[in-house]
Amino acid sequence: MKRFLRYTHYLLLAALVGCSSLAPILSTPTPAPATEATATSQPDPTQAVPTKASSPQTLRIWLPPEFDPSAETVSAGLLNQRLNSFGEKYPGLKIDIRIKGGNTDIVNFLSATNSAAPASMPDLIVLSYDQLQATAQTGILHPLDGLTDILQDPDWYVFARELSSIQNAAYGIPFAADALMTVYRPSVFELPPSDWESIIDSGTQMAFSASDPQQYFSLSLYLSGSSQFTDEQGAFMLDEDTLVRVLSYYQNAYEAMAFPLTVRDMETDVQSLNSYRTGEADLAVVWASSDIGVNSGAYTAIMGLDDAPHSIGDGWVWALAGSNADNQALAVELATYLVESEYMSEWTYASGYLPTRPLAFDGWEDDAVKDGIDDVLLSAHPVPSPDVIALSGPIMQEALVRIFNGDQAEVVARSVVESLK
Repeated sequence: MKRFLRYTHYLLLAALVGCSSLAPILSTPTPAPATEATATSQPDPTQAVPTKASSPQTLRIWLPPEFDPSAETVSAGLLNQRLNSFGEKYPGLKIDIRIKGGNTDIVNFLSATNSAAPASMPDLIVLSYDQLQATAQTGILHPLDGLTDILQDPDWYVFARELSSIQNAAYGIPFAADALMTVYRPSVFELPPSDWESIIDSGTQMAFSASDPQQYFSLSLYLSGSSQFTDEQGAFMLDEDTLVRVLSYYQNAYEAMAFPLTVRDMETDVQSLNSYRTGEADLAVVWASSDIGVNSGAYTAIMGLDDAPHSIGDGWVWALAGSNADNQALAVELATYLVESEYMSEWTYASGYLPTRPLAFDGWEDDAVKDGIDDVLLSAHPVPSPDVIALSGPIMQEALVRIFNGDQAEVVARSVVESLK
């Protein structure tokens, strides 16, 4: 019944988005002998790839290392099978897989390739949310308007749609997500923790990465107060009242010894998760991808300042970057094939990432896990931009250290805001 009500909710949301849909424009390539998708080494962007009119149609795809279909993992095998299956539908189609990423700045690499060898640009590329924002601003990516109406389907989380759009224009088709969440011990909490006061008063302890310079947990709390990071002129700022509320939460929890003593030294969610797994803490704030592969406990969304669920998340989308207009429709068709709910269910379960479509949970085995992650995704919002994180993270971290050293929340917040003027 819970899933039925939620899906009804998704249908109503879709109806509100708009009744008109974009007409998909898809083309069918000329049949010829089939080939398999294979991963190849990275090309020199200064060397153009020669083409001939008689050559078979080639679809170039760039993937980050974590989504390499040739890796020896179950999820990689599933992706490779899916790519090969699509290739079988179009005999003669060559799917050229290139692995990009690691230490490579993919945005600058795309720009360099687009300038030096536009024929080598990928028809389809996987980009994270911040990469999508940065690349769309360069004008390299092609918007999806007029190519597909897939994002009008009701089977999407609102969070996923937000990941795919830049200034109200759709630039990506979301296929994997991650989100900040709370993992907790069911033997201690009969029901998911629903407010900060009860946690602080319960005598339990919560671990989080207090020394993380990016301060995702603090940013999630701050954003739950409906505050922004820029003023009317677009300059970076922090709202004093909201900052007081965030720091007051930390102060109250710290004074009640609701954090383990080691929390000050935790820089990553892996460390806070280890604190939970070893029994030092009964709750931990972690990224979902850090734990859903092993399922260390029960999951719920992070609570905001008003005790309403509020999480921040990230994700990856399929985007169009190629200069070959004839390949765009086929690239969109492949991306659509790679985000079908049934396939996404199997692939995300194997990969340890979160689905971007509610129906993709149907293939997951543990109902409690599904319900908990579903709540996380229903409350998720895209992570702030790298520029905002680079500015706000260290400020939040320094403020948190001062709270742990005994300073009062109001004093710390006032000095932080004054320093930004």
